[in-house]
Amino acid sequence: MSLFNCATADDSVRRPAVAGQFYPGDSATLRHDVERYIAGGSALTPAPRIIISPHAGYVFSGPVAGKGFAAIDSNVRTVVLLGPPHHIAVRGIAVPEAAWFETPLGKVAVDRERLQKLLKNPMAYKDDGAHGPEHSLEVQIPFLQVRLGSFKIVPLLVNDVDPQKAADIIVPLIDARTLVVASSDFSHYLSQAEARREDDASIASILEGRGEASIDACGEMPIRVAMALAKKMGLSPKLLDKRTSFETAPQYGPGDRVVGYASIVFLPSGVEKPAVGAAPQERDKGGLSPEVKGFLLTLARQSLEASVKDGKLPEPKDIPASTRENRGCFVTLTVNGELRGCIGYIEPIKPLYEAVIENAENAALADPRFPRVTPKELPSIKVEVSVLTKPVSLEYKDPVDLLSRLEPGVDGVILQSGFRQSTYLPQVWEHFAGDKIRFLESLSMKGGMPADAWKTANVKRYRAEHFSE
Repeated sequence: MSLFNCATADDSVRRPAVAGQFYPGDSATLRHDVERYIAGGSALTPAPRIIISPHAGYVFSGPVAGKGFAAIDSNVRTVVLLGPPHHIAVRGIAVPEAAWFETPLGKVAVDRERLQKLLKNPMAYKDDGAHGPEHSLEVQIPFLQVRLGSFKIVPLLVNDVDPQKAADIIVPLIDARTLVVASSDFSHYLSQAEARREDDASIASILEGRGEASIDACGEMPIRVAMALAKKMGLSPKLLDKRTSFETAPQYGPGDRVVGYASIVFLPSGVEKPAVGAAPQERDKGGLSPEVKGFLLTLARQSLEASVKDGKLPEPKDIPASTRENRGCFVTLTVNGELRGCIGYIEPIKPLYEAVIENAENAALADPRFPRVTPKELPSIKVEVSVLTKPVSLEYKDPVDLLSRLEPGVDGVILQSGFRQSTYLPQVWEHFAGDKIRFLESLSMKGGMPADAWKTANVKRYRAEHFSE
């Protein structure tokens, strides 16, 4: 007698349909690409409960999708996926019979318990045929696998339904650790200019909560269901990014037939707070007045010229009260946009006006990367002052989490590993075009550390108010 293993519904796996087409088919490349896309965004607190995310090939839509997934709470444990069917007609809500969805990054369990609750309503029905070839849900899963730990999915293909009624039966599936992802691209095959106008109109309808307004999107129904859910949950929309395929990947053709994408999140209503680890004073502290900025720039210029010519540093009078406070600051010297010297204090160790005098002198005479400034250079030198907030430790779970929390152009970053330390001011992001990994690798090497030291280093961040002549 022969013995056979009997496959049950609990063993069934929905295999990837578009791996190697819409996204890389090998796990290492896929993970690297997704980490890079997520690194382009930032965490939000409070975190989104619902996101609208594109579902095209990653080379076209990955940078936009990454913004949304960077913003989500890494403690999410259930994800409701809402997508449109592209291959087989769906009327209502089609759920899979498979117990697992697989990608090159591994398998993710389907939340059978939540699906059974949904199937009690006649609007929902089982249809593995519709799910088998469908990409709209599949392309979201690698982002979730990289961003989250252990989680389950509730994969739903949605079409030809009343959005309000669909939302009514989905809401009971959502708890505090549930995320909803509505999968959709926007306009298809218009010119760049036409797509921008059409997509802007659709995005405005979503942001203004106009559920009956026109939305030009292949995932129009998942979007409308998401909008209905957001209203029931008291959430407010926020646009994170909008682009076309031509804007993300112009190398693949001219801008006469493009596809539009957007990343939109729905947040608990109220004032958006800084992400975990951000210092409240970085957001709340008022900026320096134009008069104070002028005072500090003049002081920096006088200190620069005095240090180069005769060494008699200025002794200012009528010192503004705000500059008597201890503040971290840097003085930067440039010639035709190229760095000529930059010295400063990260920590607030002395009154701001004194720090400006000393740092201007040191930038001219003591930056080890450059020779001392000469008198004949003074007319061509431009002076910039950066006033810093107090650095605050940035806690992170892993490198991906760290990348998601950084804000290019906003955060100054300090890396410390053992006795080695280095920092880049917020404006240095410009030299890396906002690329977080390149920024951190360069910062690691600046401090004499290996390029990947940032992945395990102690990290602090600060904000800077910078102004120049």
